[in-house]
Amino acid sequence: MCMAFPARIVALDSTDAIIDLGGHRRRASLLLRPEVDVDDWVLVAAGTVLRRIDASEARDLTRALAAAMAATEPRPTTPGGPR
Repeated sequence: MCMAFPARIVALDSTDAIIDLGGHRRRASLLLRPEVDVDDWVLVAAGTVLRRIDASEARDLTRALAAAMAATEPRPTTPGGPR
């Protein structure tokens, strides 16, 4: 399974974008979307920019992903309690 996430483009070269994902910078291929520009919000999956998104969609997706991650974190068990 591949996960897509929102990121902001901080730099471009001929084939790749440097994206910012929560303070971490990564490279992403522009093969599918060479028309994007610096400061655009994009949806990225498998190291590839899939499409441009607006800032509000990026914010909504970031919140939804954070909620999903929090919901799947293991919960500590209390001694003698259910496991």
